[in-house]
Amino acid sequence: MADALRDLLLEGRVEAANALVRAQATEGPGDDRWRWLAGMAALADNDVQALARHRAALSAESGWALLLRAQEQMGELPRRELAALVTEARARLGDHPDAVWLHAQVLDLQSDEEGLTALAVLPGLPDSVRDFVHAKRVGLAFFRLSVAPLPTRPSHEQLQALVAQAEQTAPSGTLAVARAAESWLELQRADTALGLVERALARRPDVLALAVLRARARVAAARGDASLRAAAITELVALADRHRAEPEALAQLVDGLQQLGATEAAQAIHDDVRQRFPDARAVERWDWQLAAVFGAVGTCRMALAEGELPPADAQAQARAPVDAFFDRPRVRDLSLLGSTAAASIEFLQCDPRAPLQRVEAVARAVLAAPFGMQYDAQAAVLLASRGGDLELARELAERALALAGETPPGFALLATPDELEEERRAMQALAHHARGLVQLRAGRLEDARADVSRAHELWPTQPDIALLAAELAERDGEAHRAEQILARSIAQEGAPARACRERLQQLVRARGGKAEALDRTIARLEREWKEERIAAVLAARAAAPRPLAPFQLDLLGGGRISSEALRGRVTVVIATEPWCTGCRLEAPELAKLQQRYRGRKDVQFLVVTSDPDGIAALHGTAGFRAPIARDDGWRTAVGINSYPTHLFIDAAGREVYRESGGYREMHFIHPALIETLRRGR
Repeated sequence: MADALRDLLLEGRVEAANALVRAQATEGPGDDRWRWLAGMAALADNDVQALARHRAALSAESGWALLLRAQEQMGELPRRELAALVTEARARLGDHPDAVWLHAQVLDLQSDEEGLTALAVLPGLPDSVRDFVHAKRVGLAFFRLSVAPLPTRPSHEQLQALVAQAEQTAPSGTLAVARAAESWLELQRADTALGLVERALARRPDVLALAVLRARARVAAARGDASLRAAAITELVALADRHRAEPEALAQLVDGLQQLGATEAAQAIHDDVRQRFPDARAVERWDWQLAAVFGAVGTCRMALAEGELPPADAQAQARAPVDAFFDRPRVRDLSLLGSTAAASIEFLQCDPRAPLQRVEAVARAVLAAPFGMQYDAQAAVLLASRGGDLELARELAERALALAGETPPGFALLATPDELEEERRAMQALAHHARGLVQLRAGRLEDARADVSRAHELWPTQPDIALLAAELAERDGEAHRAEQILARSIAQEGAPARACRERLQQLVRARGGKAEALDRTIARLEREWKEERIAAVLAARAAAPRPLAPFQLDLLGGGRISSEALRGRVTVVIATEPWCTGCRLEAPELAKLQQRYRGRKDVQFLVVTSDPDGIAALHGTAGFRAPIARDDGWRTAVGINSYPTHLFIDAAGREVYRESGGYREMHFIHPALIETLRRGR
């Protein structure tokens, strides 16, 4: 029975797992393993009372108690501490398969492919656990295929060998096969996905997820054949009757039918589940999708990036579904609670009039369901700056600082060493700023100095950090130093440093200074910074150019464009997406840049996106006009991992430089590069 419970949890079938726990209160007297599994099921269901009950029944020093503690603190402890905790539990439990399962989760968070490979060959693992480990390996491998730099990407043959190993060493498993098949479908390798799924179904004809994947793969392999699509839809609808009592299974069918474009059939099952199982996790997830949590914060992010607040009515409208979800008596899925709390933190940054009670409630949710170090820091800053619970703010700031040195999961696979270091410095700066502000508002001035000084050292131009560093300089009677701190932030950060400019004006007026002299100082600092950045970019460009990876892409409105067609002119290739905040922010700057080169026949622009219609609407509103090509996987092939990314192509068709983000620098970096390339230097 315990093995059955573990396997349900491995597959993410939380409702079925909790039903099994309720049906079988305990496996036997003194069975800590069963209590641990029951605790895991309660934790996955965010059932605090049941979790406390199962935790209390565990022997405090057992390996099972350590495993439960590790699972509870995942996202709260640094990953190295989590790994140490699970490793100790594995030692106490003699490499029990369940401890291996949890260790695989931690290694996945660390992007540790070598560690997962070692786990996959441990003797004595049941198929379900070995399959889970293989699924993590497969997931990381496909992630590397999509985003890692070209030299470190696995080949398709290597991926197929990895999946074949999973099939051979865990023949009754399905997680790794399903993960691989889904990934092959995303890569338009429908035949590969179909063969994989057919082999798996021959071994496990009972697995619904594989049946859904087979239906999708058949239609994709036949390039949307209408009769085959109709047969696939009929097959999935028939399966809905067989799984009528299982809301989690029905949710899989809804997803599969939507993927096949069978909207009406999917909606019928969707409505039936909502009516018969109103408290099902599937219903909660559907409601969360309707809330469109991180899509809703886009306007808020756009406004903050420009140093403004969004219109109150637009803000309230965007926030309403997120607030409705957040205010439920109990959100069962911790990841949904965490993501909703994180989105609410972003909204609160745009709402200085929000009740303090609301700020504290959201901050408590962030602490209870961690969603990332940056949100811990933001919540701590909101509480401290608005007079909220300083002890709660301190807890959040301390956790942010403990996690600040870690690389985001997966980031190490795609970032350069310089990018990794830049990310670490930025995260540490935000965490030190949060704790410094909390210390300052609590009256611990000397403690605050150390944190604020470190934050300012790590990221001297970040506007919030600059404001706090200037405040401490003022307290020390160093008004001139405070002005210099603020002026540097204004010069480099632009609009987001609006609060710095306002404070600087106040300081100048207070000492009877002349605003004109200060403006000259800011202009000088800005000029020096621009010259420094241009020199760095041109130096990077001086490295050996590389041939542009060839392409043949469909253009919006008809026709095709090839990489060969770019030769003879300087080209800026813009990889972009309409959902990307930075892409939206850069659109007006692109229009200004294009205006600068209007009428010149030796400079051109090309946009590559997965959503040509969406980008056409975005760029049209901003006044930017350029050919728009639909991406067919080319961006991934050339190692574009984030948006927006701009490739600078010389007249010989070679890529000489690429820039990600940085829309604030576009008005001086891009012209410097383009002019250098036009002159053929």
